[in-house]
Amino acid sequence: MTTHRKGRRVADDITAGMKQIEEMIAGGKRPAEVFTARTIEIPDPSVYSSGDVRALRESLLVSQAIFARLLGVSRILVQKWEAGDNIPSLMARRLMDSIKANPPAWLSTVREAALA
Repeated sequence: MTTHRKGRRVADDITAGMKQIEEMIAGGKRPAEVFTARTIEIPDPSVYSSGDVRALRESLLVSQAIFARLLGVSRILVQKWEAGDNIPSLMARRLMDSIKANPPAWLSTVREAALA
């Protein structure tokens, strides 16, 4: 038995929700008025060549090791990206897009870590 919130069972919440839906439909509401489903498209992040990775890192004036720490990857992986031996993952590219969009915020993260 799975419980949550003050000892209530998940099954109780599901049952209560199903009863609410049943009441809404019995009251004349169409399923489209009860349920909302949306699909959104999230664009792919930028593609980063070896030179792009190096340029972004150098724009922050940080070493490969520090850049790797910012991205949550190993220094070896950053080296491989910059050598063109490997390409950044989707998640790494999204983070690099964030860094590229707001370098001062990321630089402050580096400064704060250096002062700690």
